[in-house]
Amino acid sequence: MSGEVGSLAPLLPAALSVPRRRDRAARVRTLALLAPAILLALLFLYYPLVFIVQMSFTEGSSFLSPSGAISTLENYVTIVNRYLPNVFVTLQLAFLATLVDLVFGFPFAYILVRKVRYRTLVRGLMVFPMFGALYIAFGMRFILLPGGPATPILQALGIASTDALFSLPSVVFAMSIFTFPFMVLNIGTALSNVDPTLEEAAACLGARPWQTFTRILLPLTRAGLVAGALTVFGWSIGTFAEPLLLGSINEQRALAWTVYQRGVVQTDYGLSTAMGTVLLIIAFVVTYLSLRYSRGALIE
Repeated sequence: MSGEVGSLAPLLPAALSVPRRRDRAARVRTLALLAPAILLALLFLYYPLVFIVQMSFTEGSSFLSPSGAISTLENYVTIVNRYLPNVFVTLQLAFLATLVDLVFGFPFAYILVRKVRYRTLVRGLMVFPMFGALYIAFGMRFILLPGGPATPILQALGIASTDALFSLPSVVFAMSIFTFPFMVLNIGTALSNVDPTLEEAAACLGARPWQTFTRILLPLTRAGLVAGALTVFGWSIGTFAEPLLLGSINEQRALAWTVYQRGVVQTDYGLSTAMGTVLLIIAFVVTYLSLRYSRGALIE
């Protein structure tokens, strides 16, 4: 018996090396398949981000000047001293749009998940607002223009069309329409993970609908609520069509529109990219928090 074991001993290293070679080959194949995607991400995502950050530390349009870029920190000083109100306006609009989506998004998501039979079709139809904030802003502008479809209703309420058109509520409402699907989809996915028998058991024990909501639904869907709110907030800070077409002078101070004016109209690439970097930082923080609070809770 010992002789047989001794004769097999030289074959053991070769037998063990076979799975190792297979694992190594599998890793090589995986890297080979991922290489094009990694290369595209590096070239068209991360390199432009580095390019933007680098340009934000240059003066005016000197980054593209043949004589060379002029390095400066003045762009960020200018943002703090002059454009900080624009940042606050951007955050205010994003916060109000998120609040509106939270108020109306949860009931809509609940009805969609619990009451609607063809919920997949409804979810598919909800993709249309995601096609672009610009279309929604133009549609709202057409509806609210003097002589538009909403004019009789506004006249009955004693509201001038121009007051309704160029106002904070119209901007927030249009932004809420654009971001509404993000809120509903996040909350709806979280609600799908809640067993309906929990609500039935609470009703059998005498719980009122409000108690069922606060003690069962809200705690179990909190991750979806947070993820939806942060997603909506992140998308809202980068939109400029609604403030431009529907807002007053105050709403038109949103940072995304200011970036366009400084960069495209006034060719101040240094300051505009510095503003863009501020928006990127805010978006990165919001995305990180969204992923952190929604981990594992939005899996159907």
